[in-house]
Amino acid sequence: MPSRRALLAAGLVGACTTPEPAPVPLSGESVTVSAESWHTDLCLAANTLSAGPLAPLVPAAPMADAFGLGFGLESWMRADRPGSAEALSALSGGPAVVSIRALAGPLPPGSEEAVTLRLPSGGQAAIAAFVADQLTEPLIVQPGGGWTLLRSRLRYSPDFTCNTWVLQALATAGLPVPAAGIRLRGVTMAALRRELLRQG
Repeated sequence: MPSRRALLAAGLVGACTTPEPAPVPLSGESVTVSAESWHTDLCLAANTLSAGPLAPLVPAAPMADAFGLGFGLESWMRADRPGSAEALSALSGGPAVVSIRALAGPLPPGSEEAVTLRLPSGGQAAIAAFVADQLTEPLIVQPGGGWTLLRSRLRYSPDFTCNTWVLQALATAGLPVPAAGIRLRGVTMAALRRELLRQG
C-alpha cells in the first residue's frame, strides 16, 4: 500500500501538470507557408479573402490566384540591396512592415519549399484579421506581383522575426504550433512539418 508521503508526492506532480488542450477540429480551410532563403510567407488563395478585412486586395489585383503575406524589418525590406548596415539593424530590431504580394499561382515564384496545413473553421478569417489589425496605413497591393510594404504596429526584433510572425498568425488561427522563441526558417518549417504529420 503506498505511503502517505508517496500519495502526497503523486498529488503534487498531478497538480503541477497542465493537461494539453484538446485539438481544435479542422475544416476544409487551408493555408500554405512558403519559404525562400531565410524568409517565410503565408499564402492564402484570393477567393478566400473576398469577404474579410483583406477583401480590398482582391479587386485591386483581379488576376491574382493567391496573396503572399509576410513580415520584416522595415529598413531591410525597403533597401534596394540590403548590406551590413541593415544586417546590424536586424540585431537591434526596429520598425517593421507587412509585405503583400499578388501571386500568379499558389506560391511566390522564388519558393524553395512549402507546407500546406488545414485550419480550424474560421482560421483563414483569423489570419486575415491578424494581418489587417496591425497595419497602420491603408491596405493596397501592386497588381503585377511586386512587393507592397505597409507599416506594422508590431516591432521586428531578434526574438520576433518573419518566422515568429508566421507561427503567431497560425496560432491565432487555432493551430497548436509554437511561436515564442522561433526565429529561423529551418526551425519554423520543421515545426510546420510536425503539425502536418499530426494532421495526418
